Amino acid sequence: MNNIFNTTTILATAITFCWIALFISSIISVAIIVERFIYLTRLKASDNTLTSNILKLIKENDIKTSIALCETNNTPLSNIISSGLKNIEKIEDAIKLESSKQISNLEKFISALSTISTIAPLLGLLGTIIGMIQSFSVISVLGATKPTELASGISNALLTTAAGLIIAIPTVVFYNYFVNNIDKRISFIENTVNEIIKEINKK
Repeated sequence: MNNIFNTTTILATAITFCWIALFISSIISVAIIVERFIYLTRLKASDNTLTSNILKLIKENDIKTSIALCETNNTPLSNIISSGLKNIEKIEDAIKLESSKQISNLEKFISALSTISTIAPLLGLLGTIIGMIQSFSVISVLGATKPTELASGISNALLTTAAGLIIAIPTVVFYNYFVNNIDKRISFIENTVNEIIKEINKK
């Protein structure tokens, strides 16, 4: 009898751990989604304005003002352009070097979303399996006096799987949205940088 209670305690602790892990995963996921959504939305508006202004200044051969404008924006695109303009004689090399640093800022936290979308359903499934083991362990020793007791135990165990899926589904949706958005940002940066290099080479 002591054995079954010890096992039940261990299993109950394991289920609690699954719930805590799911709760933490949901908080992290929501925080990343909100932060990246705001960041990328602001970035798009800022870069669109910056691009038109920088190209106009470069056509007017006003490099100093272009650099100053980039430094006030502090976005991946502005930092890349600023680095290139400060090393105008080796602009392409400077841009390549800075691009590798700045792209990581765009992709910040995105891998964490991918991890959560994978782990959350697994944690939910683990909680369900542990819950079912717990239910059947008690029944095997004490017997099922009422069929509803077994159904209730299994129903409670399945809640962790449901919670894992509730966390994972929106996380996957936003992960794909952000990846697509970032790809578009990178393409925009490449096109803008190429335009600037062409203008510089005309001088």
